[in-house]
Amino acid sequence: MNRIKYIWGILIVLCCLQACYDDNSKLADQPIIEVDILPTAKDSINIYFNNTLEIKADIESETEELTYQWDMGLYSEDPKTGESSTVFKNISQEKDLSYVVRDLGHYHLRQVVTSEDGSTIKYYHVFVNSQFEEGFTILGRRPDGKGSISFMKTLTPEEEEAGMQPAFVQNAFAYANEGKELYADPVDIDKVGNYLYILHGESQKLVQIDAKTFEEIYEYDFKFYQLDFMPTTMMTCDYRYCTEFTVTSKNGGVAMVQVQQQAIFPFPGLPQGTVYTNGYDRPSYFSSSTEVFISKDRDAVCWSGANGYDPFFSFQNCFDYFKGKYVLKIFQNEKSDGNDVFVVYRDGGQTKVVGVHSAMLNLSTGSGLWVLFERPLREGIIAEESQILPNDYYSCAFVSHKNEVYKWFYTQLDLDGMPFIKLPEGEEIRCLNHYQKSRNDSNYQDYSVQKEIYIASYNPNREGEFKGSLWVYNADTGELINKYEGISYEPVDMFYKIK
Repeated sequence: MNRIKYIWGILIVLCCLQACYDDNSKLADQPIIEVDILPTAKDSINIYFNNTLEIKADIESETEELTYQWDMGLYSEDPKTGESSTVFKNISQEKDLSYVVRDLGHYHLRQVVTSEDGSTIKYYHVFVNSQFEEGFTILGRRPDGKGSISFMKTLTPEEEEAGMQPAFVQNAFAYANEGKELYADPVDIDKVGNYLYILHGESQKLVQIDAKTFEEIYEYDFKFYQLDFMPTTMMTCDYRYCTEFTVTSKNGGVAMVQVQQQAIFPFPGLPQGTVYTNGYDRPSYFSSSTEVFISKDRDAVCWSGANGYDPFFSFQNCFDYFKGKYVLKIFQNEKSDGNDVFVVYRDGGQTKVVGVHSAMLNLSTGSGLWVLFERPLREGIIAEESQILPNDYYSCAFVSHKNEVYKWFYTQLDLDGMPFIKLPEGEEIRCLNHYQKSRNDSNYQDYSVQKEIYIASYNPNREGEFKGSLWVYNADTGELINKYEGISYEPVDMFYKIK
């Protein structure tokens, strides 16, 4: 009897197991939920820094019970094995991606769509470039006195093929720094290695920004150096190993900015008893090591050079050569082996130019200024507000006067009476420049890049908010190559920024 009960128990258990088996077989027959990510976006994406990366996800699936994930990481590749690796971080869990890219570089983007049965993954290459990498840079003064940067990127061949047109971006600094603005009274802007430095007079500020992204890096305050130090000019060199540069003050004084220490120190070696307030801000990328200063009364000039009396004292006042005279402008001939210095000055009622060897001392006689030549100049053209741009390729200098530019072969001839270039009436020339290489380039002394002149002008009567314009001319023929009118605030300084 017990045996019968045991058999019936086994049969009942087997029936239960059969019922469970039937259930599982039915579940196994259900189709797996598939998810397809349709290729609505390219696998390789180029985008500008500080722009929004947007991808509309197009998903095919039989269910709406899906979760989403977007991950992004800096792409790296082993130079020996060629294997790539990326450390991802999550940037969104929305179906559609909208993400502001803040850093330059090559990134991997991973799109993950998950159903209850698994995940589907798609990868993208994202190249974050800078819209401020290379192009015309104009430091302007707004009507409220604050500084502002206008920038026009030089388009790549791919961008031109895509139909893009060159255009100036206004308030580029504020755009790159979440609305923060530059200070009042902008006076100078220069590139040093990987950074741009923007100098402000009345605000006594020096702002260091990344040369590619325009993001602010550091801020120097001259009030902590000297209360009445009013910056006017930077004397810099575009060189990655440049660790210091010089700044002059309108109230008198010369300071040295230490880049690595991020500090301001007194400039050593200047003669005592003379107050210097200005310097020659060399527009040439060759950036001679000679630093030239003008006294507060504009009757003394000082630069580094040989000194017959004390070899350790590198600056002196040109043997009082300019006492009783009024110095207007200074420029240098970079192409000369001697890096000659040329001084335009007023002597009584006459304008003159003197060419002086940068060694200063005439070694043949043992004393006196080493004068190469001295002669009178045509009156009414060169004034304190004039811009002088030496062009080493054509061995000349370009001189601005109101809305005109004169071509001057300064080692041979007087100024021509006829202007080489004449802008439309109402334009006031504020800046002259040409293409500048960095000394980081192995062929930085290739003078052939100076075949064009860049002119920034201001027209107070121009309609609209932007009264500054940029003109590009052939330096040999004076022919107009390009013009961009009404593209900036009142220009203070301008140059073509290279990568």
